[in-house]
Amino acid sequence: MKRIPTVFTVWLSLYVSVSHGQTGGQDSLWNYPMRIDLPLLDMPFQQDALRAGELFDSYSMQQALAVTQNLHRINYHFNNRLWHGIIRPDSKRKQVYNRIAANVASGLVDYVFTYYGVVFSAQWMHEEFHRAGLTVRGVSSYDETYNRFNGGFANGSVSRVKDEDLIRLKKTAPRELVRSFAAGIESEFLLLRGLQKDNFFSGSKHANIALNILLTKHAIDYVNQFKQSDYNASIDSMNAHGLAMADRDFVGWDFTPWVYDLHRPDEPYEARGPHPSGVGIDRAIKTTALTDEEYSYLEKMGRMQYLNFLSPFMVGINRIRLNEQTAFNFAIRHYLNSFGYDLTADFFIDHRKKQYLFSLHGYRNKHQLLPGIEMERSPYAFNIAGKDRLLLQPSVTLWLQPKDFYDREARPGGQIRLQGGYALDNTWCIVAIAEAKTAGWVAGNPYLDAKTGFRLGISASFHTGNHRNSEMMLH
Repeated sequence: MKRIPTVFTVWLSLYVSVSHGQTGGQDSLWNYPMRIDLPLLDMPFQQDALRAGELFDSYSMQQALAVTQNLHRINYHFNNRLWHGIIRPDSKRKQVYNRIAANVASGLVDYVFTYYGVVFSAQWMHEEFHRAGLTVRGVSSYDETYNRFNGGFANGSVSRVKDEDLIRLKKTAPRELVRSFAAGIESEFLLLRGLQKDNFFSGSKHANIALNILLTKHAIDYVNQFKQSDYNASIDSMNAHGLAMADRDFVGWDFTPWVYDLHRPDEPYEARGPHPSGVGIDRAIKTTALTDEEYSYLEKMGRMQYLNFLSPFMVGINRIRLNEQTAFNFAIRHYLNSFGYDLTADFFIDHRKKQYLFSLHGYRNKHQLLPGIEMERSPYAFNIAGKDRLLLQPSVTLWLQPKDFYDREARPGGQIRLQGGYALDNTWCIVAIAEAKTAGWVAGNPYLDAKTGFRLGISASFHTGNHRNSEMMLH
């Protein structure tokens, strides 16, 4: 009986040919590189956390991202090594079986970790990104995923936020309030971006197809949640649970409040009206509170979220070989932010053993679409005592951005970053990052005002095989 090709078998053939057969010495089948990053100091965020009384209880965006990414890296690394021993990928057929097994096993661990382990998972990171925008404005909060440690219900919620703090934030920093509402799914796309960098630049071969789909679908479903017939009823249930102000989530469901305050920067927070209990302000926004314009805009944002599926990374194709000297990949991202959204196209390039991440940005508010460009390259290596010990990696982002949803000006700005690493040995490295930005929105940076920052930490690289540190992107 003749075998008829299916979409699945076509994908398998393509996956093997472009993701394994073309990568040469840099992406050896026998190595599964793993990098662990720990940004221990992140200034000025930790100064702000100290002022908010959250020094040991609030992680910066980059710290939260690193913790969650590290745990996923460990999952993929040990699943890769496990299945390498069970199904050694020394033929094309075995490569396919090996990758299927590793992706299924890794996906199950990711699912359990995210929805049952909760703490330090993508769910925890999502809440920490919400909290970062509160922390930098001196607002104390609590990540309820930590209830896993005290026997409580470890739901995805940010609680213990006072009404008076939200009133102050809306009055003095309305853009920061709007950004904090959307920052949760921003974290999820940054996590996927970091794992994609591992796979393309470092040859890590993370078996993360399930996570790609899980997080992207979660973001799409969450932005579109307001269309569900029981959406307003779920807010009633939420309000019934939050009789005490300390138990209430600071936003409710994220995106009806996001679109509400995006369109109403000058409306006082108190205009939401009283909480159904009669105590405090009604924080959650039902669809009945939205104007037709706000509802239509959120519908458009929900449709645009599907653009996040546009990448070969989503189905495990990590590198596409153009010739002996060049490989590339790409990913589209749709970030909701303080003025509307950023539509980003990331291009991953490996040319003649030099690596680049080149991104085009489209910053959109109500009235205008403005451009931005971002460039990051692999580190320059400097020889010390006969070894490439000092690594310096520059990156720059330039943009024209609106200030808020109604702004008609094109405001120029940018961010420069210099990341340095000093290799202590073949495994451990001290990492320092200095960056400065003008006023504007940058994914993974909680500040909308002009700000300089400094991070200091350590990193460790394992099972790098023939990889040289100077050939690997610092993260």
